[in-house]
Amino acid sequence: MRRTISRQLIFSFLLFSIVIIGLFGWFSVRLLDSHFSEYVSERRTQEITGFADEIEAVYAQVGGWDEESVAVIGRQALQADIILKVYDSQGKLIWTPTAMEEQENRQMMSSHMSQMNEMMGGTESEYTVTTVELNDDARTIGSLAIGTMGTYFYTEHDVSFMRDIRNNLLIVALLAFALSLFFAVWIARKLSVPVFAVNRFTGEIAKGNYTEQPPKETNIVEIDALIRSVDSLSRQLDSQQEIRNRLSSDIAHEIRTPLTTLKGNLEAMLDGIWEPSSERLKICYDEVNRISRLIGNIDKINEMESNHEKLEFSRFDLQALSKKVATNFTAAAAKKNIILAVTGDPLMITADQDKISQVLTNLLANAIKFTPKQGNIRIEIHQEGNRAVLKVSDDGIGIDPEDQEKIFERFYMTEPSRNSKPGGQGLGLAIVKSIIRKHNGTVRVVSNIGKGATFTVSIPLEQERI
Repeated sequence: MRRTISRQLIFSFLLFSIVIIGLFGWFSVRLLDSHFSEYVSERRTQEITGFADEIEAVYAQVGGWDEESVAVIGRQALQADIILKVYDSQGKLIWTPTAMEEQENRQMMSSHMSQMNEMMGGTESEYTVTTVELNDDARTIGSLAIGTMGTYFYTEHDVSFMRDIRNNLLIVALLAFALSLFFAVWIARKLSVPVFAVNRFTGEIAKGNYTEQPPKETNIVEIDALIRSVDSLSRQLDSQQEIRNRLSSDIAHEIRTPLTTLKGNLEAMLDGIWEPSSERLKICYDEVNRISRLIGNIDKINEMESNHEKLEFSRFDLQALSKKVATNFTAAAAKKNIILAVTGDPLMITADQDKISQVLTNLLANAIKFTPKQGNIRIEIHQEGNRAVLKVSDDGIGIDPEDQEKIFERFYMTEPSRNSKPGGQGLGLAIVKSIIRKHNGTVRVVSNIGKGATFTVSIPLEQERI
């Protein structure tokens, strides 16, 4: 059966309260019955011992048996539902209640025990006779036969006391249950209301309404963290939606331009305006290649991000690879009088050499593209713990802080200065990010406008081979 979070909390809290209150009440009653029974037993024993002591005191005071005094003590015992019979040392009966007195007393005791059983339960007891010696100093002067309905003999006051205790425990249990119900409802509402608000908020996000204001924060740490996470997710989805919209526009633009050129050239040749010369066919071929490269780069990123393309791990020197890739850009750097330097010690890593070479190529291509004449580009390699760190720094035009997180998205090109450079598709850094993520690494950029940029790549020295 499915329940709301509010009902589940109330049900769980009440079930827990019932178990705790029930166990507490049960143990309390059992403990009270046990200790009170011991108290009643000790009290009964002291009462019987008191009558025996009084009889012995009467004998010692008179120097013999005084039947009248013994009769007074015996009738006092009858009022306490105790039947006494006194014998001398030879076994001769000194005093006993009359047959009518004994019968009436036993009927009263039986009736009282029945009432006790109705009110208390489990207090029935048979009539028993116990005989004790009567002594005067060290001399035995007789014996005392004591008839009772057992040692656990509760008076009406005892029964009333126990009944009141049980009733009070029941009242306390009911009050505790009522308080538990109140706090269960209060806590359930306290927890469920913000959860419902988050649910409504996520529902709006699911509908594509990313401008919805997040719920107000509560004083519950976990729920506040959930609200902040969902709000962050909403902002990221909003940003991703903007990127997707721009992506669609950029893809259309990137493909439309070469297609327009290609179409115009082909139409001109078909209409006889242009002769299908090798030069014009070369222009058409270049445009087709441009579209192929664009689609190939998109496919490459998709393969990397969907784990369809497996990495070919090998062990190589990252510094040596960096110098090799840098050599390929020597001519491009020389045209702009850019000083290109590689620093750091040899560092052996396990990775896909071709993919790391592509990362270096893309980063260096960007650095040379956006570094002015007579600038500087530095490649630094060093080790931090169990990770290899590669830094590509330039003193070029820099990247606006607002763009630094977005430049790794597909087709994203900063505005206006960096986007003004020709020949880019906004895929180079997206490819870098995909490759480094595949290597369980990270890539980040630190830059200020007009002061250059530093791209830092960090990957483990060893990779788990799959």
